[in-house]
Amino acid sequence: MKVEKFTDKDRALVLKELERIQKTKLIKKTRKLFIDENGLPYLIAGGSADWHGMTQKGIADLDNYKREGAFVLVKKFKTKMEINVGSLSVFVTNIHKLRRNSTGNYQFHCLAVEDGVVLEEIPELYCNKVAEIFFSNHTKDLSRLKEISKIINIEVADNTPLTHADIQAKLILIGSYLNYRTYTPDRGKQSIYGTLGDLCSEKEVPKESIPSISIDSVRFVDVIWFDEEGYPTHAFEVEHTTDITKGLLRLYQIHKLRIKLYIIAEEENKQKFQREVQKNPFMKIKQEYIFKNYQELDEFFESVKNFTQIQEKFLKGA
Repeated sequence: MKVEKFTDKDRALVLKELERIQKTKLIKKTRKLFIDENGLPYLIAGGSADWHGMTQKGIADLDNYKREGAFVLVKKFKTKMEINVGSLSVFVTNIHKLRRNSTGNYQFHCLAVEDGVVLEEIPELYCNKVAEIFFSNHTKDLSRLKEISKIINIEVADNTPLTHADIQAKLILIGSYLNYRTYTPDRGKQSIYGTLGDLCSEKEVPKESIPSISIDSVRFVDVIWFDEEGYPTHAFEVEHTTDITKGLLRLYQIHKLRIKLYIIAEEENKQKFQREVQKNPFMKIKQEYIFKNYQELDEFFESVKNFTQIQEKFLKGA
């Protein structure tokens, strides 16, 4: 996985945004430490990885700033940077909890949570997302849409019995046409629309935006949609002939990723779904589970299919 470095240009953009938000001027003391006009310290760390490092000297420099300040974590993506801010005093007080590498320098790891991040080593340090900076030179890759449109429009007889793989294929094709990155662990399965692995945009789970602790849980869900940055947004468990409880459990294991959790099944299974989400551990997050039946999925698929046909007709000859 390629790690995008947090460059001086990136840091300058973050400083400009922080100055705008705080209505102050930030003065550089060290590479990562800045002071505002009132003497308030700002420690700024950034990058695309979920871990960050600080030298022993960098940690020692913080001893001069015992008062409250801002601990700023910047997550860098392909299209944007997210600025998250927490308490510097909480970080300084808990420095002894950080990991040390072979050279004695310090490391800490970030976990994405609702509207921010926490440090794995210091979970009490919550950093709220306060701003996003979008890169102006990024453009979306829409090259697969024409190919996906052709596959969606494959004619299938109304009385064709659908398999588990066929339903997965519909979810993959819808997600792909909506410009999500798509993944399934069942790459070798055949559907009426083709081999699932050929329909997906991703051969492996995108790792650039997912905490490493969650990757093993994510990769076994039937179908997952990811945003452009590789962060999972929608997870689908298709319960065609299998036990709904198993699907609920797989989704439960990834619910901390702020992802929409769907069970796709026959309408007759809805009552069982409603009973199961009342049990532990599912009842803790029962409001996060969404049940959709096959008819609702078919309606969604047909609406996308109709749109592709209207789009092609309108743009023909353009």
